[in-house]
Amino acid sequence: MKPSTAITASAPSRIDLAGGTLDIWPISLLVPDAVTVNLAIELRAEVTLEPMGERKLIARSRDRGKQATRRLPLRREDAHGPLGLLIRLVAAFEPERGLKLTSCAAAPAGAGLGGSSTLAMATGAALARWTGRRLAPRDLLQRVMNVETVELGVPTGNQDYLAAQHGGLSAYQHGPDGTRRKPIEIPRGLSERLVLAYTGQPRHSGFSNWEMYRRFVEGERVTVRRMESIARIARELQDALTDGDLDAAGKLIGEEGRLRYSLAPSVATDALRHADRAARKAGALGVKVCGAGGGGCLVAFAAAGRTESVARAIEATGASLLPVKIARRGLRVTAP
Repeated sequence: MKPSTAITASAPSRIDLAGGTLDIWPISLLVPDAVTVNLAIELRAEVTLEPMGERKLIARSRDRGKQATRRLPLRREDAHGPLGLLIRLVAAFEPERGLKLTSCAAAPAGAGLGGSSTLAMATGAALARWTGRRLAPRDLLQRVMNVETVELGVPTGNQDYLAAQHGGLSAYQHGPDGTRRKPIEIPRGLSERLVLAYTGQPRHSGFSNWEMYRRFVEGERVTVRRMESIARIARELQDALTDGDLDAAGKLIGEEGRLRYSLAPSVATDALRHADRAARKAGALGVKVCGAGGGGCLVAFAAAGRTESVARAIEATGASLLPVKIARRGLRVTAP
């Protein structure tokens, strides 16, 4: 395909409700009945590709205020700098024509909402259409995840890419044949009970996840037991959400949050703990960090009628509130 007009793709970010880190291979296989539950939200990443006459790439991130220019064909050493992931993705699809790539991510960088993976999925989908590659959804996800793994230099899980691809509320069940998605009907009133806040301290998910990963694969007994407990909580959360039992769901999210703090010293920060305590005192049934922790966002599940109080309490700690609008649709591509 040689597009003469722009191609645009977008994908939602996610709130991981329970079972994060269990989506990283081989933890996903070694923890029995591992499940990850997440909710896609309309903090979308959008990518637009436009044709250029010159045989080069111009990559521009509107939200980060960064731009990079590279000659085509791309070389391995070209993938450096703050837009290195975008450059690696373009290289993986080997475009023949020059292009301008413009990205914009609604989720704050380093927020723990899977923003970089969401952006990568949107970029990969746009590039597949641009180059005429007919990739099955599973193959697109695998290619994008592999490219980001190289960029991070540490193992990555698959839940961020899956949420970006599918949207909605989902339980991802990990097993010997890979990951199977089980959609969950969104319970009435779910989004009204969630408070999402950004502490203002960005984090690097790869580093926190790597610490948990290392402890697990080295057989540290306490970490293994805690991972197994997180898997149990995720299964119970899947059941609670399926049954529409929001109070039970909120308490399970809080149980997962307390366990996650204990997985590695890098998970909790003073800002996260301050906001956590304030939210619980104001009426949150449960609070947990988003993603691997170490900064970024936290999500609180308020008791019925306490959402505004919880939101005010968290905001008073200096955190910024983010909107929780459920993304019922995942990856979108618009092209001629």
